[in-house]
Amino acid sequence: MKKGFNILLILSAALFALSCSKNRSYSDMLKDEKKAINRLIDAEDFEILDKYPENGVFKENQFVHLSSGLYLCVIDSGNGNRATAGTTNILCRAKGRFLIDDDTTYFDGFNPHVWPYPLEFKYYGSSPSADQYYYSGGLVSALDYVGDSSVVRLIIPFKIGSSYQSKYGYALFYDRVRFIFEK
Repeated sequence: MKKGFNILLILSAALFALSCSKNRSYSDMLKDEKKAINRLIDAEDFEILDKYPENGVFKENQFVHLSSGLYLCVIDSGNGNRATAGTTNILCRAKGRFLIDDDTTYFDGFNPHVWPYPLEFKYYGSSPSADQYYYSGGLVSALDYVGDSSVVRLIIPFKIGSSYQSKYGYALFYDRVRFIFEK
């Protein structure tokens, strides 16, 4: 009996040791993300608003923190034309960076030598799978507040981010996003 118990104890310890993963837990990813977003806010001296400005005008470094978790700063709300869910084709150019501790690599989608084609998607529709790094619900939901030819800045937490963001727990800071409706 004692021998069986010892074998069971050893087997349990081995299974426990093997079950420990080198991957971060979801709660660890949330904590790390919160720290990364707060570091960005502090470093860039962003002012975070609880409510969307009544007049729709943002100061240069003002962001509204929406209930979805998205941080939005509207630079130019566009020409007044709004997207229609499932039918409007959006062409998007953006520049920014993933909020990763040691990584300061920026991407620049406005440079045609670096990013020859815009990100293309349907408003609340689909996007080609090749855009997994940048296409997300957070990016699309910014269009709820702006229209054609608009320019925004965004901080997109991983829980409303792209599949890449969700997999690794990285927030994404878009320093500039321009939405053009394909005609």
